[in-house]
Amino acid sequence: KSKSKPKSKARTLTKTTCLLVVLGTLVGILTIFSLSIGHYYHNQYADDLLSRMSGMTAFQSSQSSLNGEASQNSSRTKPQHNAQGSLRDEVTKKDGNGNDKHGNKNPFLIGRDNDDNVLDARHERSVFQSIIDRVEWTEQQCAAIPSDQKNTLKNPFQPITDLPMLPEGGVGPSLQKWLRDNPLSSDGNDNNTNYDESGKAYPTCRLPPSTSCNTSTYTLIMMSHTTSRLHDFMNPLLVMMETWPGLTEVIIVWNSPRETLTSMAENTDAPSPNKKKADRNREIQERQYASQLLQWHNNSTHPLRIFFSLENGLENNLLNRYHPLLQPKNEAIMYFDDDGPFWSKDAMITSGFELWKRNSDVQVGAFPRNIRYMSQRMKDTGRHGVDSSIQAIASNARGVDLSPQTQSKHHHPLTFTPICRNVTGDTVEYNYFVFPDFDAHVLLPSGTFLHRNFLCFIWHPAFEELRTYVVTHKTYPDDMTVSTLISHLSGRAPRTFPREITDGVKEISRNRRILMLEYDRDEKEERDEDYEEENLNKVDQSHRRLLWKQKNWGKMREEAVNSLTGYFGSIHPGTVGWCAGTPYMQKRGRGVPYVCDPEKPTLDLIPWLKEGGPGYDHCPK
Repeated sequence: KSKSKPKSKARTLTKTTCLLVVLGTLVGILTIFSLSIGHYYHNQYADDLLSRMSGMTAFQSSQSSLNGEASQNSSRTKPQHNAQGSLRDEVTKKDGNGNDKHGNKNPFLIGRDNDDNVLDARHERSVFQSIIDRVEWTEQQCAAIPSDQKNTLKNPFQPITDLPMLPEGGVGPSLQKWLRDNPLSSDGNDNNTNYDESGKAYPTCRLPPSTSCNTSTYTLIMMSHTTSRLHDFMNPLLVMMETWPGLTEVIIVWNSPRETLTSMAENTDAPSPNKKKADRNREIQERQYASQLLQWHNNSTHPLRIFFSLENGLENNLLNRYHPLLQPKNEAIMYFDDDGPFWSKDAMITSGFELWKRNSDVQVGAFPRNIRYMSQRMKDTGRHGVDSSIQAIASNARGVDLSPQTQSKHHHPLTFTPICRNVTGDTVEYNYFVFPDFDAHVLLPSGTFLHRNFLCFIWHPAFEELRTYVVTHKTYPDDMTVSTLISHLSGRAPRTFPREITDGVKEISRNRRILMLEYDRDEKEERDEDYEEENLNKVDQSHRRLLWKQKNWGKMREEAVNSLTGYFGSIHPGTVGWCAGTPYMQKRGRGVPYVCDPEKPTLDLIPWLKEGGPGYDHCPK
């Protein structure tokens, strides 16, 4: 018995030790499991947060770089040429989950298609690859055209200026070269390896979100270069600043030396008595306008500021109004030309701004122009694209899904119309007679809304060839360029809203400038050479009035639109009118396929403003 007690103690000790080992093992397993769950949700919510904040943070970071705050990036030497492959080859894979060696999630990688790592679809590299893919798709479509349809146009396009046409599909090779010359860093992160024409670091661009429902304020940008235009925009500007809700910032882009304003404001000499009384009064008024504009600019509490382009290293360029150096504080930007036309508050804010909130990843405007196709193949494809867009809107979708995400997965649906200039002799005509709600392809700047993230793309080093064409062509086609570029960046057509709203009886708005002339849409949709030649100098003379004085202005604009659209290789499906998906959409027998009746609606007819109407639920109140 005396020998059994030590054995009993030994057995008890062994049991206790085993129990502690088991408990320790269980605690360790539970700890590892908890950490794994936490790490998983951290990654999931981090991705979601980055996605939600991308529209805001991308532009803020771009401004820091442009202001010299990212001095470390600015001093980085330009990367050497790296002959890497496609975008998907450039993505550096880590541990299979997009993590680096420290376990940190790469913010530019997302899991999709069986967890294959690809760049965030709104990141510039994904967007560029999407455009490259579309160009390659276009080339395939053109190559597949039957031989009996090649070079069949009776009137091939003939350039009218001595400026060479942009290469057909040239945007593809240009973007491919940029991607090769500016690879991702070795760890797969984006370290601001963009460089502009002067070798300075340029911020990384990201597409804006598809909706911006919580945005309630906007920035107005107008560009001018001469004090004579102050007579055109100062009174409408004053009314907008005093009465338009949500207007919290005004930027006047001044493309002339500061002295053109200060000398006018400081001139106290009496006007020449040899001038007519009306001219003397106009000169006095011009001085007052210049003085008022400078007073607003010098008042740090006033929402208006003047951006002097020449003092910021820029030249006199129509694209300056889209430069990231403007640094608008609001996501939404509203544009007007300095000579108008200026639309009413109901048209622009109550209707137009609400449409932009629901479509913040495209250009939204009220002053559309149409491109007419010459070949039946292009007409059929274009009509299919418009019908597809209408069906999507009628079903309360956010438009035909041509986003980079969808395109990279499903390539390119037939909603973009291929231009096969080198195969079939395809040409297009620029229709400057009407402003159609449906099937428009270009938005004139006055009365447009644009997300500020697009400014980064418009001045991106990869599109230098495009900007050079704008400043060297005789018509300076910034409007065509911006509309075409943005449609290919977003993969979607612009959206339009009615530029004139009625009260049901009579229009009342002292700020609205009525268009100089609009032609009857029922009579002049088809091309009529004699009619065009006779009326060329009557149409829309209030806009770009100096350019209209040039001989063959219309033909030069047509040359520009052929060059620009050919450069991208295809054209978006065309706009749809405010009435799409409603009983107010009426079919046309010729010309544009549909019209809105009434053309000038009351606010209660606008579908995205009506509960249950197409588009309303995208930003419900």
